[in-house]
Amino acid sequence: MKIRTDYLGEIHFEESDIITFPKSILGFKESKFILILSSDESFPFHYLQSIENESLAFIVTNPFLFVEDYDFQLSEIELEELELTVEDSTVGAVTVYTIVNLSGGVGEATVNLAAPIVINAAKNIGKQILIDEDAPIKHPIFDKKEGV
Repeated sequence: MKIRTDYLGEIHFEESDIITFPKSILGFKESKFILILSSDESFPFHYLQSIENESLAFIVTNPFLFVEDYDFQLSEIELEELELTVEDSTVGAVTVYTIVNLSGGVGEATVNLAAPIVINAAKNIGKQILIDEDAPIKHPIFDKKEGV
């Protein structure tokens, strides 16, 4: 299969690469995406590309790379929607990403820690969850140092 995207050009993918979001990503109607991983392991940013709308792609990253103490629990309903058991919800069975916001430029990049994207890696089912805690919507990725 292939899709011609606005940002990445033509992308080839397999049916097995499709991640389905039964409840979609908040604010969007598209429900089928592919994850396009960076080919450079030292570059921790990836694309979550809609296969239904070639103009829609999110830059995502692993939040644990930027926030040491980031943590949350999946509710029973979220586990059910992701087709996971409590035992499955451990590292390896799920992958977690946060959407990167670049509206202020690369130096002002933030991640949305309040609404991570959780993916059941075995079944390619995704869900954006809302954390009830005081997690920031715009957490800076890069440290601001004086004079820099």
